[in-house]
Amino acid sequence: MVTYSSLVVIAAYIAITILISYLVNRRYRVGGDFSTGGKQFGWFTAGVSILATYISAMTFVGMPGWVYSSGMEAMSVHLNYPIVIFFTVLFFVPVFYKLGLTSIYEYLEHRFGVYARTINSLVFIVVQCISAGVILYAVALILVHVLPISISEAIIYISIFTACYTYAGGISTVIWTDMLQSAVLVAGSIAIFFILLTDINTAEHLSRDHLDIINLNLDLGVDTTLWAGVVAVSFLHLSVYGTNQLIIQRTLATKCEKTAQKSMLLCGYGAFFIYLFFALIGVLLSVFYQDQSFENSNEVILDFVFNHTNPIVVGLIISALAAAAMSTLDSTYNSMATVATFDLYKRFVRKKADAKHYENVARKMSLLAAALVVVPALLAVSNESVLKTIASLTSIFVGIRLGSFVLGLFWPKANEKGVIVGSIASVIVVFIARYLDIAWPWFAPIGTIAFLVFGVLVSRRWGSVSAEQQIFINNQKHLFAKPTASHYGLLVFAVATIAACVVLPDWLYAALS
Repeated sequence: MVTYSSLVVIAAYIAITILISYLVNRRYRVGGDFSTGGKQFGWFTAGVSILATYISAMTFVGMPGWVYSSGMEAMSVHLNYPIVIFFTVLFFVPVFYKLGLTSIYEYLEHRFGVYARTINSLVFIVVQCISAGVILYAVALILVHVLPISISEAIIYISIFTACYTYAGGISTVIWTDMLQSAVLVAGSIAIFFILLTDINTAEHLSRDHLDIINLNLDLGVDTTLWAGVVAVSFLHLSVYGTNQLIIQRTLATKCEKTAQKSMLLCGYGAFFIYLFFALIGVLLSVFYQDQSFENSNEVILDFVFNHTNPIVVGLIISALAAAAMSTLDSTYNSMATVATFDLYKRFVRKKADAKHYENVARKMSLLAAALVVVPALLAVSNESVLKTIASLTSIFVGIRLGSFVLGLFWPKANEKGVIVGSIASVIVVFIARYLDIAWPWFAPIGTIAFLVFGVLVSRRWGSVSAEQQIFINNQKHLFAKPTASHYGLLVFAVATIAACVVLPDWLYAALS
């Protein structure tokens, strides 16, 4: 139940967010700060922002709902983070940072040409519109429980509010508000967890099979097998963390390359525990409701919040859910604005202007991004987990997003014709796969492999690499990072987490019985 106490907590959160935006806007006003924040962030601040960006309201609402409806096997798609971050910090982050990029798609023009850059910039904008639309829908589900408004009105109001404080301060506001939003998210999550623990009387009805994480089924039509999680979803997450302006922009805002790598390592070691925590909330909800049927699995946690907690906690949790969503939305608006400004506007509309002009354009682009995201949000209504929905939709474009950079970094003879044909082939092959009995996680590797095969074959047969591009290719191999103990530790950690998931179900069953 929402009371005045709940609304006071929510109002306090909104006030602090506005204050941060105002203070940051006063401090950072030089050109380039909107996109890179003056490169003054430490590894922990940037790392928390990375976690807050991707582990958002989708996770808060979607992960417990997914586990509630499908069991702990949903955790299998999150076992690949250490592997993904291992490759990200060795190859992608050092190259982008050492080249001094504002948009990572600048790399593709240096390596291939303007068409490769433009294709990926447009794909990025489309993917982020879809992703942010689903997130916007997720947080709108919360607001309609609080205020007497429709879900369409909630979507519009949230987008306007988030766009305003992103416009004011750029990436600096995004990162600092992410710190606040992460703190609120953690507090709200812990509150739910302990309330559930105290309210549960018995777990006699709980099925042991519901707790199993490791599924060794070789059927490509099952989306929560170990192979789908460790192999297939690795391609999807590598495109998210390694070749995604939304995430990489945070590393580009850090003080130095080592700081950028450390910010990613925080995600590599921390993401598993965060998803596990939300999965456990899903298990506790299953015990609490005794597997009661819900028409929409996304509403399980919301039903508990509004009907089984006290007003103060309701306010905290509403703020936490809103915070989780807005931490991703503000990041999305900022990164879309950066790409639209530097990859499209600067390249095709006004090539020569001062930094202040491009900063002003980027701010206006963030407002346009907020408006665009409203459209997919209004179309995002679904009874499936929002986490599953967003992953299945964005996996269609992984082949282009990941394949372009892999081809550029590791195949010296690749050229722009290969990128263009590979992009077309990738989308066609994935759309064919969608009509076969193949689960969504496999769309990512299928699309990437199709891109690379056609990209390599076309590059060998047609086109060439210019002398300027050849110099760039010769120099880029020196930009990769040398692996250290902390990097190899990620691989050890990956094995350890999989091993832990084998014994965890028995421990959970014993603890809850």
